[in-house]
Amino acid sequence: MTEFRKLSISVPPDVAETLESQGKGKASAYVTGAVRAQRAWEQFRDEQARRGIAITEEGVAAARARRYTVQAEWTPERYAALQQQVREHMERGLFDGDQQAPAA
Repeated sequence: MTEFRKLSISVPPDVAETLESQGKGKASAYVTGAVRAQRAWEQFRDEQARRGIAITEEGVAAARARRYTVQAEWTPERYAALQQQVREHMERGLFDGDQQAPAA
């Protein structure tokens, strides 16, 4: 059984609106997902730092700009095909390029 703790927090109005828009009883799941995503990012950044790779805001912004440039050049069909490939890849459980598909 999962243990839960009830917290009382203060947030800015725009964040409150987002949480309230999630529907009754769903704000906790939204916050939990956001906190876990942030924690995963921090763990990733820390792991990269241990490997000598510094992730800077400038580097992230530059990478994002390059990605947007590439995506802008793609046709909707090409983008949809890539999304389908990723979906199929994940459905097969392939998260590492060195893994083989599980036996059916």
